[in-house]
Amino acid sequence: MRLCILTEYFDNTGSTPTILSNLTQYLRETYPQLSVDVIASRNLYRGDARLPSREVQNGINVIRLSTPKSNRPSTLLRLTVGMIFTSAVARRLLTHGRYDLVFVVTNPPSLPIAAQLFARIRGVPFVYLIHDLYPDVATVLGVLSPTHPIALSLKKLQRSWLHSAAKVVVLGRCMRDHLREHYELPVERIEVITNWCDPDEVVPNATSAFREQKHLDGVTVLYAGNFGQYQDFDDVLDAAALLRDVEPHITFVLVGGGAREEHIKHRVVSEELHNVKVFPLVPVSEYPDVLAAADIALVVLAKGAEGVGVPSKFYNVLASGRPTIAVVEPNSEVALVLNEDNCGVQVTPGNPDLLAQVVRELAGDAERRKTLGHNARQALLQKYTLERVGDRFWNVFNKVAKS
Repeated sequence: MRLCILTEYFDNTGSTPTILSNLTQYLRETYPQLSVDVIASRNLYRGDARLPSREVQNGINVIRLSTPKSNRPSTLLRLTVGMIFTSAVARRLLTHGRYDLVFVVTNPPSLPIAAQLFARIRGVPFVYLIHDLYPDVATVLGVLSPTHPIALSLKKLQRSWLHSAAKVVVLGRCMRDHLREHYELPVERIEVITNWCDPDEVVPNATSAFREQKHLDGVTVLYAGNFGQYQDFDDVLDAAALLRDVEPHITFVLVGGGAREEHIKHRVVSEELHNVKVFPLVPVSEYPDVLAAADIALVVLAKGAEGVGVPSKFYNVLASGRPTIAVVEPNSEVALVLNEDNCGVQVTPGNPDLLAQVVRELAGDAERRKTLGHNARQALLQKYTLERVGDRFWNVFNKVAKS
Protein backbone atom coordinates (compact mmCIF):
# COMPACT_ATOMS: atom_id res chain seq x y z
CA MET A 1 0.00 0.00 0.00
CA ARG A 2 1.29 3.46 -0.94
CA LEU A 3 0.24 5.95 1.73
CA CYS A 4 0.75 9.72 1.72
CA ILE A 5 0.44 11.66 4.98
CA LEU A 6 -0.32 15.39 4.88
CA THR A 7 0.64 17.50 7.91
CA GLU A 8 2.31 20.86 8.41
CA TYR A 9 4.57 19.60 11.22
CA PHE A 10 6.37 16.26 11.36
CA ASP A 11 9.07 16.32 14.04
CA ASN A 12 9.87 15.31 17.60
CA THR A 13 9.53 18.66 19.39
CA GLY A 14 6.37 17.56 21.20
CA SER A 15 2.57 17.45 21.02
CA THR A 16 0.71 16.34 17.87
CA PRO A 17 3.72 16.30 15.46
CA THR A 18 5.54 13.84 17.72
CA ILE A 19 2.43 11.69 18.12
CA LEU A 20 2.03 11.53 14.34
CA SER A 21 5.73 10.83 13.79
CA ASN A 22 5.70 7.94 16.27
CA LEU A 23 2.54 6.50 14.75
CA THR A 24 4.03 6.62 11.26
CA GLN A 25 7.24 4.93 12.35
CA TYR A 26 5.31 2.17 14.12
CA LEU A 27 3.18 1.49 11.04
CA ARG A 28 6.21 1.43 8.74
CA GLU A 29 8.13 -0.96 11.00
CA THR A 30 5.19 -3.26 11.74
CA TYR A 31 3.68 -3.49 8.25
CA PRO A 32 6.52 -3.83 5.68
CA GLN A 33 4.00 -3.85 2.82
CA LEU A 34 3.32 -0.19 3.62
CA SER A 35 5.20 2.52 1.71
CA VAL A 36 4.93 5.99 3.27
CA ASP A 37 5.50 9.50 1.97
CA VAL A 38 4.98 12.45 4.29
CA ILE A 39 4.40 15.94 2.88
CA ALA A 40 5.12 18.53 5.56
CA SER A 41 6.70 21.96 5.94
CA ARG A 42 10.32 22.66 6.77
CA ASN A 43 9.24 24.32 10.02
CA LEU A 44 9.56 22.88 13.52
CA TYR A 45 6.45 22.83 15.67
CA ARG A 46 8.50 24.28 18.52
CA GLY A 47 11.60 26.22 17.55
CA ASP A 48 12.83 28.33 14.66
CA ALA A 49 15.18 25.92 12.88
CA ARG A 50 14.49 24.87 9.29
CA LEU A 51 14.47 21.19 8.46
CA PRO A 52 15.93 19.70 5.24
CA SER A 53 13.66 19.68 2.18
CA ARG A 54 13.98 15.89 1.82
CA GLU A 55 15.03 13.13 4.16
CA VAL A 56 14.38 9.45 4.83
CA GLN A 57 13.51 8.53 8.42
CA ASN A 58 13.54 4.78 9.05
CA GLY A 59 12.13 4.08 5.62
CA ILE A 60 9.70 7.01 5.64
CA ASN A 61 10.18 9.43 2.75
CA VAL A 62 9.66 12.97 4.12
CA ILE A 63 9.15 15.79 1.62
CA ARG A 64 9.28 19.24 3.23
CA LEU A 65 7.95 22.39 1.59
CA SER A 66 9.35 25.89 2.12
CA THR A 67 6.28 27.69 3.43
CA PRO A 68 5.73 30.16 6.30
CA LYS A 69 4.78 28.87 9.75
CA SER A 70 1.00 29.01 10.23
CA ASN A 71 0.74 29.36 14.02
CA ARG A 72 0.18 33.13 13.95
CA PRO A 73 -1.46 35.30 16.63
CA SER A 74 -4.59 36.28 14.68
CA THR A 75 -7.16 33.81 13.36
CA LEU A 76 -7.34 35.47 9.95
CA LEU A 77 -3.55 35.47 9.51
CA ARG A 78 -3.34 31.85 10.68
CA LEU A 79 -5.95 30.80 8.11
CA THR A 80 -4.25 32.78 5.34
CA VAL A 81 -0.79 31.33 5.97
CA GLY A 82 -2.34 27.87 6.35
CA MET A 83 -3.79 28.22 2.85
CA ILE A 84 -0.31 28.90 1.49
CA PHE A 85 0.84 25.52 2.81
CA THR A 86 -2.35 23.82 1.62
CA SER A 87 -1.87 25.17 -1.91
CA ALA A 88 1.75 23.98 -1.97
CA VAL A 89 0.66 20.50 -0.82
CA ALA A 90 -2.05 20.33 -3.49
CA ARG A 91 0.48 21.23 -6.22
CA ARG A 92 2.89 18.59 -4.95
CA LEU A 93 0.19 15.91 -4.84
CA LEU A 94 -1.13 16.63 -8.32
CA THR A 95 2.31 16.75 -9.96
CA HIS A 96 4.04 13.89 -8.15
CA GLY A 97 1.38 11.86 -6.34
CA ARG A 98 0.98 8.14 -7.04
CA TYR A 99 -0.79 6.75 -3.98
CA ASP A 100 -3.45 4.30 -2.87
CA LEU A 101 -4.52 6.36 0.13
CA VAL A 102 -4.07 9.84 1.61
CA PHE A 103 -4.10 10.48 5.36
CA VAL A 104 -4.71 14.13 6.28
CA VAL A 105 -4.78 15.94 9.64
CA THR A 106 -6.22 19.28 10.78
CA ASN A 107 -3.00 21.26 10.95
CA PRO A 108 -3.51 23.66 9.27
CA PRO A 109 -7.33 23.62 9.26
CA SER A 110 -7.52 24.11 5.49
CA LEU A 111 -5.34 21.07 4.67
CA PRO A 112 -8.26 18.72 3.81
CA ILE A 113 -8.79 20.88 0.70
CA ALA A 114 -5.68 19.30 -0.80
CA ALA A 115 -6.83 15.76 0.03
CA GLN A 116 -10.33 16.42 -1.29
CA LEU A 117 -9.02 17.91 -4.54
CA PHE A 118 -6.67 14.96 -5.07
CA ALA A 119 -9.55 12.54 -4.40
CA ARG A 120 -11.78 14.24 -6.97
CA ILE A 121 -9.14 14.47 -9.70
CA ARG A 122 -7.25 11.21 -9.16
CA GLY A 123 -9.88 9.13 -7.39
CA VAL A 124 -7.62 8.41 -4.40
CA PRO A 125 -9.62 8.13 -1.13
CA PHE A 126 -8.57 9.96 2.02
CA VAL A 127 -8.81 9.31 5.74
CA TYR A 128 -9.35 12.47 7.78
CA LEU A 129 -7.91 12.62 11.31
CA ILE A 130 -9.39 15.41 13.42
CA HIS A 131 -7.31 16.69 16.31
CA ASP A 132 -9.01 20.11 16.42
CA LEU A 133 -12.33 20.72 14.68
CA TYR A 134 -12.61 24.07 12.90
CA PRO A 135 -14.41 26.44 12.95
CA ASP A 136 -16.06 24.86 15.99
CA VAL A 137 -12.97 25.38 18.16
CA ALA A 138 -12.97 29.11 17.43
CA THR A 139 -16.70 29.56 17.98
CA VAL A 140 -16.81 27.52 21.20
CA LEU A 141 -13.94 29.53 22.67
CA GLY A 142 -15.46 32.84 21.63
CA VAL A 143 -12.68 33.73 19.21
CA LEU A 144 -15.15 33.83 16.31
CA SER A 145 -18.90 34.41 16.32
CA PRO A 146 -20.90 31.46 14.92
CA THR A 147 -22.66 33.93 12.60
CA HIS A 148 -19.47 35.56 11.31
CA PRO A 149 -19.05 35.09 7.53
CA ILE A 150 -15.69 33.36 8.06
CA ALA A 151 -17.25 30.88 10.52
CA LEU A 152 -20.17 30.18 8.20
CA SER A 153 -17.86 29.64 5.22
CA LEU A 154 -15.54 27.37 7.20
CA LYS A 155 -18.48 25.35 8.49
CA LYS A 156 -19.68 24.77 4.94
CA LEU A 157 -16.19 23.70 3.89
CA GLN A 158 -15.82 21.45 6.93
CA ARG A 159 -19.09 19.70 6.12
CA SER A 160 -17.84 19.09 2.58
CA TRP A 161 -14.50 17.64 3.78
CA LEU A 162 -16.19 15.38 6.32
CA HIS A 163 -18.66 13.97 3.85
CA SER A 164 -15.96 13.53 1.17
CA ALA A 165 -13.65 11.51 3.40
CA ALA A 166 -13.74 7.72 3.12
CA LYS A 167 -13.36 7.58 6.90
CA VAL A 168 -13.15 10.25 9.62
CA VAL A 169 -11.05 9.44 12.69
CA VAL A 170 -11.74 11.33 15.93
CA LEU A 171 -9.98 11.19 19.31
CA GLY A 172 -13.00 10.58 21.50
CA ARG A 173 -16.65 9.63 21.69
CA CYS A 174 -17.62 13.21 22.49
CA MET A 175 -16.16 14.27 19.13
CA ARG A 176 -18.03 11.48 17.34
CA ASP A 177 -21.29 12.66 18.88
CA HIS A 178 -20.52 16.26 17.91
CA LEU A 179 -20.02 15.30 14.25
CA ARG A 180 -23.25 13.32 14.23
CA GLU A 181 -25.23 16.16 15.77
CA HIS A 182 -23.73 19.20 14.04
CA TYR A 183 -22.61 17.79 10.68
CA GLU A 184 -25.06 14.88 10.18
CA LEU A 185 -22.13 12.56 9.54
CA PRO A 186 -23.26 8.89 9.62
CA VAL A 187 -21.79 6.95 12.52
CA GLU A 188 -20.45 4.24 10.19
CA ARG A 189 -18.19 6.85 8.58
CA ILE A 190 -16.60 7.73 11.94
CA GLU A 191 -13.89 5.79 13.76
CA VAL A 192 -12.95 6.64 17.36
CA ILE A 193 -9.20 6.10 17.86
CA THR A 194 -7.70 7.76 20.92
CA ASN A 195 -4.21 9.08 21.47
CA TRP A 196 -1.73 6.99 23.44
CA CYS A 197 1.44 7.03 25.52
CA ASP A 198 4.56 4.87 25.50
CA PRO A 199 4.54 3.02 28.86
CA ASP A 200 8.31 2.65 28.64
CA GLU A 201 8.86 6.40 28.34
CA VAL A 202 6.43 7.45 31.08
CA VAL A 203 6.53 5.17 34.12
CA PRO A 204 5.09 5.45 37.66
CA ASN A 205 8.27 6.74 39.30
CA ALA A 206 8.15 7.25 43.07
CA THR A 207 10.76 10.02 43.00
CA SER A 208 11.16 13.17 40.90
CA ALA A 209 14.19 15.40 40.40
CA PHE A 210 11.84 18.21 39.39
CA ARG A 211 10.00 17.94 42.70
CA GLU A 212 13.24 18.07 44.65
CA GLN A 213 14.66 20.97 42.65
CA LYS A 214 11.51 23.04 43.10
CA HIS A 215 11.21 22.13 46.81
CA LEU A 216 7.65 20.84 46.45
CA ASP A 217 6.55 19.51 49.81
CA GLY A 218 3.22 18.17 50.98
CA VAL A 219 0.60 17.10 48.43
CA THR A 220 1.26 18.33 44.89
CA VAL A 221 -1.67 18.86 42.51
CA LEU A 222 -0.02 19.18 39.11
CA TYR A 223 -0.97 20.32 35.63
CA ALA A 224 1.69 19.92 32.91
CA GLY A 225 0.93 20.98 29.36
CA ASN A 226 -0.29 23.89 27.29
CA PHE A 227 -1.84 26.99 28.83
CA GLY A 228 -3.88 27.40 25.65
CA GLN A 229 -7.34 28.60 24.69
CA TYR A 230 -8.60 25.02 25.11
CA GLN A 231 -7.78 25.15 28.82
CA ASP A 232 -9.62 27.20 31.46
CA PHE A 233 -7.67 27.56 34.70
CA ASP A 234 -10.03 29.87 36.61
CA ASP A 235 -11.75 27.02 38.44
CA VAL A 236 -8.34 25.69 39.49
CA LEU A 237 -7.21 29.10 40.73
CA ASP A 238 -10.53 29.67 42.51
CA ALA A 239 -10.17 26.31 44.24
CA ALA A 240 -6.61 27.18 45.21
CA ALA A 241 -7.85 30.43 46.75
CA LEU A 242 -10.41 28.50 48.81
CA LEU A 243 -7.75 26.07 50.08
CA ARG A 244 -4.88 28.53 50.54
CA ASP A 245 -5.37 29.18 54.25
CA VAL A 246 -7.15 26.00 55.35
CA GLU A 247 -4.93 23.40 53.60
CA PRO A 248 -1.43 24.90 53.46
CA HIS A 249 0.15 21.49 52.73
CA ILE A 250 -1.58 21.33 49.31
CA THR A 251 0.32 23.01 46.46
CA PHE A 252 -1.03 23.56 42.94
CA VAL A 253 1.79 23.31 40.38
CA LEU A 254 1.22 24.52 36.82
CA VAL A 255 3.94 23.69 34.29
CA GLY A 256 3.64 24.95 30.75
CA GLY A 257 3.11 27.97 28.56
CA GLY A 258 0.68 29.47 26.09
CA ALA A 259 -2.06 32.00 25.54
CA ARG A 260 -3.39 31.94 29.11
CA GLU A 261 0.01 32.14 30.83
CA GLU A 262 -0.10 35.86 31.63
CA HIS A 263 -3.65 35.60 32.93
CA ILE A 264 -2.62 32.79 35.28
CA LYS A 265 0.44 34.63 36.54
CA HIS A 266 -1.54 37.84 37.07
CA ARG A 267 -4.11 36.08 39.22
CA VAL A 268 -1.45 34.26 41.23
CA VAL A 269 0.33 37.53 42.06
CA SER A 270 -2.68 39.82 42.49
CA GLU A 271 -4.58 37.37 44.71
CA GLU A 272 -1.47 36.27 46.62
CA LEU A 273 -2.00 32.62 45.77
CA HIS A 274 1.19 31.43 47.40
CA ASN A 275 -0.06 27.85 47.18
CA VAL A 276 0.14 28.05 43.36
CA LYS A 277 3.51 27.63 41.63
CA VAL A 278 3.90 28.38 37.91
CA PHE A 279 6.87 26.98 35.97
CA PRO A 280 7.78 27.17 32.25
CA LEU A 281 7.38 24.35 29.76
CA VAL A 282 10.10 21.72 30.05
CA PRO A 283 11.84 19.80 27.23
CA VAL A 284 10.10 16.63 26.08
CA SER A 285 12.87 14.52 27.65
CA GLU A 286 12.10 15.97 31.11
CA TYR A 287 8.34 15.66 30.90
CA PRO A 288 8.04 12.18 32.50
CA ASP A 289 10.01 13.40 35.52
CA VAL A 290 7.64 16.36 35.90
CA LEU A 291 4.65 13.99 35.88
CA ALA A 292 6.33 11.96 38.61
CA ALA A 293 6.25 15.09 40.83
CA ALA A 294 2.46 14.83 41.09
CA ASP A 295 0.43 13.27 43.86
CA ILE A 296 -2.68 14.26 41.92
CA ALA A 297 -2.77 15.19 38.22
CA LEU A 298 -5.04 17.84 36.76
CA VAL A 299 -6.74 17.86 33.36
CA VAL A 300 -8.69 20.99 32.38
CA LEU A 301 -10.79 21.81 29.35
CA ALA A 302 -12.72 24.98 28.54
CA LYS A 303 -16.48 24.66 28.85
CA GLY A 304 -18.01 23.51 25.57
CA ALA A 305 -14.71 22.29 24.10
CA GLU A 306 -15.35 18.61 24.84
CA GLY A 307 -16.84 17.94 21.40
CA VAL A 308 -14.07 19.59 19.38
CA GLY A 309 -10.92 18.11 20.91
CA VAL A 310 -9.46 15.75 23.53
CA PRO A 311 -6.45 16.62 25.77
CA SER A 312 -3.62 14.41 24.50
CA LYS A 313 -1.58 14.81 27.71
CA PHE A 314 -4.23 12.82 29.58
CA TYR A 315 -2.73 9.55 28.33
CA ASN A 316 0.68 10.54 29.72
CA VAL A 317 -1.00 11.01 33.10
CA LEU A 318 -2.48 7.51 32.87
CA ALA A 319 0.98 6.11 32.12
CA SER A 320 2.48 7.95 35.11
CA GLY A 321 0.17 6.03 37.45
CA ARG A 322 -1.29 9.15 39.03
CA PRO A 323 -4.96 9.77 39.88
CA THR A 324 -6.62 12.46 37.78
CA ILE A 325 -8.99 15.24 38.75
CA ALA A 326 -10.49 16.41 35.47
CA VAL A 327 -12.38 19.70 35.21
CA VAL A 328 -14.39 18.66 32.15
CA GLU A 329 -17.97 18.00 31.13
CA PRO A 330 -19.40 14.54 32.02
CA ASN A 331 -19.68 13.53 28.35
CA SER A 332 -16.04 14.30 27.48
CA GLU A 333 -13.77 11.38 26.55
CA VAL A 334 -11.61 12.05 29.61
CA ALA A 335 -14.60 11.82 31.96
CA LEU A 336 -15.79 8.61 30.32
CA VAL A 337 -12.37 6.97 30.79
CA LEU A 338 -12.13 8.09 34.43
CA ASN A 339 -15.50 6.54 35.19
CA GLU A 340 -15.01 3.35 33.17
CA ASP A 341 -11.58 2.60 34.60
CA ASN A 342 -12.03 4.11 38.07
CA CYS A 343 -8.85 6.15 37.79
CA GLY A 344 -9.91 9.63 38.82
CA VAL A 345 -12.67 12.13 39.52
CA GLN A 346 -14.58 14.35 37.09
CA VAL A 347 -15.71 17.84 38.14
CA THR A 348 -18.00 19.86 35.88
CA PRO A 349 -16.54 23.29 34.97
CA GLY A 350 -17.92 26.22 36.92
CA ASN A 351 -17.83 24.45 40.31
CA PRO A 352 -14.70 25.67 42.13
CA ASP A 353 -16.23 24.84 45.54
CA LEU A 354 -16.73 21.23 44.50
CA LEU A 355 -13.26 21.13 42.94
CA ALA A 356 -11.73 22.36 46.19
CA GLN A 357 -13.65 19.69 48.11
CA VAL A 358 -12.52 16.90 45.74
CA VAL A 359 -8.89 18.06 45.96
CA ARG A 360 -9.09 18.22 49.74
CA GLU A 361 -10.61 14.74 50.05
CA LEU A 362 -8.18 13.09 47.64
CA ALA A 363 -5.20 14.86 49.18
CA GLY A 364 -6.18 13.40 52.53
CA ASP A 365 -6.60 9.82 51.30
CA ALA A 366 -3.25 8.35 50.22
CA GLU A 367 -4.68 4.84 49.88
CA ARG A 368 -7.35 5.98 47.43
CA ARG A 369 -4.76 7.91 45.43
CA LYS A 370 -2.70 4.73 45.19
CA THR A 371 -5.69 2.68 43.98
CA LEU A 372 -6.76 5.23 41.37
CA GLY A 373 -3.17 5.58 40.16
CA HIS A 374 -2.79 1.82 39.80
CA ASN A 375 -6.04 1.67 37.83
CA ALA A 376 -4.79 4.49 35.58
CA ARG A 377 -1.63 2.61 34.69
CA GLN A 378 -3.54 -0.59 33.98
CA ALA A 379 -5.98 1.26 31.73
CA LEU A 380 -3.06 2.66 29.75
CA LEU A 381 -1.42 -0.75 29.34
CA GLN A 382 -4.63 -2.43 28.29
CA LYS A 383 -6.07 0.19 25.92
CA TYR A 384 -3.85 3.16 25.13
CA THR A 385 -0.45 1.99 23.87
CA LEU A 386 0.96 2.79 20.44
CA GLU A 387 0.69 -0.87 19.45
CA ARG A 388 -3.05 -1.02 20.14
CA VAL A 389 -3.77 2.34 18.57
CA GLY A 390 -1.44 1.80 15.61
CA ASP A 391 -3.06 -1.50 14.71
CA ARG A 392 -6.47 0.17 14.67
CA PHE A 393 -5.17 2.79 12.24
CA TRP A 394 -3.75 0.05 10.03
CA ASN A 395 -7.12 -1.71 9.97
CA VAL A 396 -8.82 1.53 8.89
CA PHE A 397 -6.21 2.22 6.18
CA ASN A 398 -6.35 -1.34 4.89
CA LYS A 399 -10.13 -1.39 4.72
CA VAL A 400 -10.38 1.96 2.94
CA ALA A 401 -7.59 1.17 0.45
CA LYS A 402 -9.14 -2.18 -0.47
CA SER A 403 -12.59 -0.69 -0.93
